[in-house]
Parts: sequence; C-alpha cells; structure tokens
Amino acid sequence: MPEKQIRPMANQAYDYLYQKIMRCEYLPGQELNEKLLVEETGFGRTPLREALLLLQKEGMVDIFPRKGMRISLMTEKSVKDLYQTRKLIEPTVIEEYKTLYSKGRLIQYQQSFQQSADAPDLDRFLLDIDFHAYLISITDNKILMEMYNRLMLIQARLAMYAALKNAVNAREDDLAQHCAIIDALLRENEHDIRDTVILHINYSMIRSLNAIQNNPQ
Repeated sequence: MPEKQIRPMANQAYDYLYQKIMRCEYLPGQELNEKLLVEETGFGRTPLREALLLLQKEGMVDIFPRKGMRISLMTEKSVKDLYQTRKLIEPTVIEEYKTLYSKGRLIQYQQSFQQSADAPDLDRFLLDIDFHAYLISITDNKILMEMYNRLMLIQARLAMYAALKNAVNAREDDLAQHCAIIDALLRENEHDIRDTVILHINYSMIRSLNAIQNNPQ
C-alpha cells in the first residue's frame, strides 16, 4: 500500500476507503456523498476529506468542486491505455534485465503463486502486483518504479472488477501464465520471456475489456 503522509485518523479513513474501492464494494462510477460517508464510517469530515484527496491523487476517486465525488470510472479507453503502457514497458525491461533476477526469489514467487490457487481474489491480485513490481524494480529507476506501482494498483482494481463481472474462472490460466514467465526467466530465454509476458498481458486485457464492455458505466 502506498506510503501516506497524513494524520492517524485520516490514515484510518484512507485504509477504509481504499479497501472498499479495491474490493469493488464501491463500484467504478459510484457517486460518493460526504454526509453519508461520515455516517457510514464514523470518521469526521476533515479526515475523510484528507483521505479522499489522497485517493484522488492516486486516480481512485474523482472530485468535482461544488458538484460531487465518484469512484473513478473504468472505460474502454482507460483499459486500453493501461495495457498499452504495460506492453510498451514490461517485455522490454524484463528481457533486457533477464540475467539480473534472483533465481531464488523467482522460485519463491512461483511457490507463492501455486499456494495462492485457492486464495481470495484480492490476495491473488496483490501478489500479482508484488511480482510485476519486482520485475520492474530490477531497473533501480525510482521514477519508473513509482509510476509502475501506481499503474499496478489500477490493474488490481480492474482485475477485481473483471473477476466480479466475468463468469469465467481464470485462476488456472493466471497460474499457468505466471509460472511460464518465471520458467522463461529461470532459463534466461529472451524469446520465451517476451512471448510469455505479452501473452499474459493480452489475456488480462481481453478479460478486462469483456468486463467493461458487458457492463457499460
């Protein structure tokens, strides 16, 4: 979870709202009412406003002065932009830095993915965030890592939304794709690395687009 430089009550309000948004208990496009949030959460207006402003900076809440607030939308355009960005960055970085990844850590991730087969959806998606963040962190590029962490938070919320809206259970496919990426990295096979990463991103994109298109907002 992102570091938060805000007061304790605002931290608690942030955590509450963050979990609601990430679990899609507050759905994309849902309007927020400050008075109702105060009644629901028991937090005061000031900590709630501080938390909402931080969530706005992270792209999870839209605030319209004197008009209202809503959970940020997920549109077909925003989904395509997300995955285009991932495809521009991930395959190139992972292929370029393939010899620098820790074999031991890759095996640990492989075991974690296998053990998460029956875990709650959000736990699996947060493991996915951690794995892909590690793959990018090998660059030691602070700007890139911070940008990618924000990107993958959006990805996790989108994945959660797709899991709620799609009838297809993709757990086995996700596990197989992550293990294929790890196997290619362990072998340092640049062609398989690129192919497995792109396959994984494309598969996730199709599932996400289906969720958005079948549930217009």
